[in-house]
Amino acid sequence: MKTMRRTTLGLTATALALTATTYTATAHADGAGTSPAIVRAIESQQWVELEAGDRDYRVTSVRCFLTQFGYYNHCDGDVFTQDMVQPVKRYQTAYDLPVTGRIDVETWGALRDRVGNTGQNDARKNQVKGIQYAMQKLQAPTLKVDGLYGPATVKAVTAFQKRKGISADGVFGPRTFRAAFAEGAETKHTPTH
Repeated sequence: MKTMRRTTLGLTATALALTATTYTATAHADGAGTSPAIVRAIESQQWVELEAGDRDYRVTSVRCFLTQFGYYNHCDGDVFTQDMVQPVKRYQTAYDLPVTGRIDVETWGALRDRVGNTGQNDARKNQVKGIQYAMQKLQAPTLKVDGLYGPATVKAVTAFQKRKGISADGVFGPRTFRAAFAEGAETKHTPTH
C-alpha cells in the first residue's frame, strides 16, 4: 500500500511537472522576450463575450476554429447565427466547460489553449483562416484568407505583435491570441497602466 501510494504520488508529481513545463513552453512560444508589463496588460484585458446575434470578426475566427476542431462546418460569416449555438455547446461539453452556447470567458480560454501555437507552414487550414481573418481586420486589410500560413501571414502577425509590444516572432500563440481577441484588440497599442 505504501509503495503504491509513493508510486502514485511520484507519478502525480511527474505529471504536474510535465504539465507545468508544457504550459510554460506553450504560453511563451510567441513573443518570448515580451516585457512583463506588456504581458500583464495583455492578460488583464477582458475577453469579448459573443452570443447569437452578435456580429464581429471574432465570430468569423471562432467559426474557423470550431470547424478545425470538428464542431462546425464552415468559416465564412461574421454573424453568430443560431446554427452556431449547438456546436458551441458540444465544444463546451467536450471540454467540461459551462454549457452556455455563448463564447464566454471559459470558452475563450479553452479555444486559446486548443489553438496553441500556429506558425509558418502550419497545416491546420481552418485554424490558419481564423487567424488570417483576425489579422485582416486588425493589421493587414489586404491579407488573403487562404488557410496557408505563409510569408504574408507571418508578416501580418509580426506587424501586429510589434504594434502591440509583443516580442515579434510571427508565431500566433497564446499571448498573441489574447491580444487579438480580447478587449482592446482594435487599439493601436497595448495599454499599460
